[in-house]
Amino acid sequence: MDIKEANKLIYHVSETLDEQINKRGLLESQLFPVTAYICVSFYNAYDMLYDILKKISEKTTPEQMGKESRKILSELHALSIIYIPLYYMEGRMGEINRNGGVPSAEPKKKREETLFVLDFWKRLASSYFPDNKLFVSDLNWENPALNQEDIDWTLDKIQKVNEDETKSIKQTMANLEVIAFLDECEARAKLCDHGPYRINEEEILVFREIMHLYDGGKPHFPWSETKAKAPHSNIAFAFTLKDVEAKFDNFASMETTPKTFTDRITGVALLMRDGDQVKPLDLDILEKYNNYAKNAQKELYIKFSQWDRKQKLIAGAYAYCYGYARYTNFVGITDQIDWNLTERTMNKYIPIFMETDFDPGISRHFRTKRQKEKGGPSLFLLADDE
Repeated sequence: MDIKEANKLIYHVSETLDEQINKRGLLESQLFPVTAYICVSFYNAYDMLYDILKKISEKTTPEQMGKESRKILSELHALSIIYIPLYYMEGRMGEINRNGGVPSAEPKKKREETLFVLDFWKRLASSYFPDNKLFVSDLNWENPALNQEDIDWTLDKIQKVNEDETKSIKQTMANLEVIAFLDECEARAKLCDHGPYRINEEEILVFREIMHLYDGGKPHFPWSETKAKAPHSNIAFAFTLKDVEAKFDNFASMETTPKTFTDRITGVALLMRDGDQVKPLDLDILEKYNNYAKNAQKELYIKFSQWDRKQKLIAGAYAYCYGYARYTNFVGITDQIDWNLTERTMNKYIPIFMETDFDPGISRHFRTKRQKEKGGPSLFLLADDE
């Protein structure tokens, strides 16, 4: 990828992230300094991501990763794929902004690394999404993460449910979402929604997947181990819905019309992944998942409430950057990576965000259209010395 192609790509990434960030806004929490630790994680990604992707590229290709990740309960999906341009390019934007907003001041080595990172991501995303698209928004807000074979297999597992079963499913799913969110320091990295898959004129199939629950094995994070244990480390809820419209954003979250679709559910399948196999689950396992979720929530909340701001900053930034373990897991090198925050991040950015929740670079996303036309895209273009 040359600089001209990269800059064209940066324009598209900028416009996409501008829309997504303006829609979502800044994140607030009573428990974690979410916006602050996200900013720390961006700078940390700018430091470490190139080295990680370089090691991965020695084992496989982005194209292979993308094609093989189109499956149920995949670690690589719309959200984890957007990690690359989101984290790395936001960190780059912040660095350049802090250095006077002059892209030409970026070291040549970092420019070369940025070209590699963008090329890796483009090849990965265009292999994962249909029609060589790069974002869910490029697909008219649809997130088709499965091939037809897996769709047909899932439809074969769908079963009718009564009102009490539907209530139990929704309650368990909600509680699992809370524990998954909490364990990620109040981020949704363990969650993925995808679809809609059209069944007929009236019905669609949608998925909500939850991964990296603590099942008594190796904890996902150092703090993830709880006395409560899930029956499995993952679960997918597949719903067939009648007379419901579903849209998905670039962070793999679903919005439906009508907003509440409980009375529109025509069937459900519960699924889990065990290595290369996806297996259906009986509805009676819901009670075990629900008990785990409720008890683990209490344990983690007590643990986190005893941490000070610095511990929470480091943990949140670590959790975000450990999102790249979803890539290293693909080639089996996760244990070879030092996932701790870089020395520069610890010495420079942890002290800065101990005092503030906001990075001035983020304000570039909230400029007017005229300001962007005059000053360039939010994510600075690469300088070309030639």
